[in-house]
Amino acid sequence: MKIRSFTAGICAGLLAASFVSAMPAAEAAFESPILNGDFESGKTVGWDITGDRCVDIATKNGDCQGTAAMHYWSDKAFKFTAQQEVTDVPDGVYNISVMTQGGGGENSVKLFVDVGGQRKEAAVANTGWNKWQTWTIENVEIKGGKFILGVAVDANAGNWGSFDNFDMVPVK
Repeated sequence: MKIRSFTAGICAGLLAASFVSAMPAAEAAFESPILNGDFESGKTVGWDITGDRCVDIATKNGDCQGTAAMHYWSDKAFKFTAQQEVTDVPDGVYNISVMTQGGGGENSVKLFVDVGGQRKEAAVANTGWNKWQTWTIENVEIKGGKFILGVAVDANAGNWGSFDNFDMVPVK
């Protein structure tokens, strides 16, 4: 009786193993081509920042997810844009996002993507310190392997906030 149980167990195991090996290999996980989207380098490498000088890297807990984030503040009204050209992107449809936190009250904060001169935007509304939210532009069709990703801020004196974890995920 023990021999039959042992033999049945081996047969069941071999059958399961042959079924698993016959299944197609899972697709490789997508790795976002956004450079320094989490700012964990402690620098703004990869980002072209234009406008008023009000951007630095925050490393204080609550001002970042992880160990660092792009942070903005000024004691005067300010405007800036931080953007990068993302390259080596497989053609497809993506959801593109960023996490933010901040004091709120800005005139305008926008996440944007530009694909071949066609711009899509998502308005951002910060609601307080360490109240992280994710803002997403959905169903962005990328053709030609590249696009421009960025944020644009038009703020009043004393406004502050952080951007972190820029990401893109293929739409299935």
